[in-house]
Amino acid sequence: MDKVCEACKTIPPVVDQDQYQEKGGYEDVNGFNCYIAAPQPTPETGVLFIFDIFGFYKQTLQGADILALTDPGHVVVMPDFFFGKPMDLELFGKPEGKEALASFFQNEANLETTKASALKVLEGLKQKFPSVKKWGIFGLCWGGKATTLISKDAANGFAASAQAHPAMLDPKDFVDFPVPHLCLSSMHESKEHADEINAILNSRSDGSYGTIYSKDIHGWMGARSNLKNQAEKESYEKGYGQVVEFFKKTLS
Repeated sequence: MDKVCEACKTIPPVVDQDQYQEKGGYEDVNGFNCYIAAPQPTPETGVLFIFDIFGFYKQTLQGADILALTDPGHVVVMPDFFFGKPMDLELFGKPEGKEALASFFQNEANLETTKASALKVLEGLKQKFPSVKKWGIFGLCWGGKATTLISKDAANGFAASAQAHPAMLDPKDFVDFPVPHLCLSSMHESKEHADEINAILNSRSDGSYGTIYSKDIHGWMGARSNLKNQAEKESYEKGYGQVVEFFKKTLS
């Protein structure tokens, strides 16, 4: 763990998805059911966490708890933008899966709709947690693309943004990017695009950076992670450790 980052030393133990019990609870925020994990009643920093298209999976909820409970801790809020109807993981690999996925991205996972929804949730969170001085935003897969589109407009009010195994990587998104950004790519994203984005981020002096987890699958920090496998568990823990360390620096 000493080789990962300072924050990793205080990360709560990562356990497999069948054993995990989330530490937070669910509340309505401006019409959206949100998972909320908060280390203290008056947090000074917060992270809006956009899950992948599979919704509230144990692996993703555990990630939210790690961001909330690892020193220094943030209030972490994960809204259900799919209103209880996420993409069915069981459809992948089946003939009807491609059509279902295309429909899902056009409707439930429409990026412009998600952007508007996220800003609506943020408006409610500012009222609910007035002690928060800075908000960050973090997304997985599709949520990573949503995070990028939301935070690239400085007027939206996020002080830093991060994404892991992001969908639809596009180096053009990061030209004159207004806030510090972290990009953790997997073995399955375009290496050409990931390398170009990493070069942009790593040349900045604001805490931004990018790296590729070349042995890990698209989804290793979200619903597709298998925390019963020791190697995957270690990569999961390392990835969340990097996100913790990034927000510790950029939201302070």
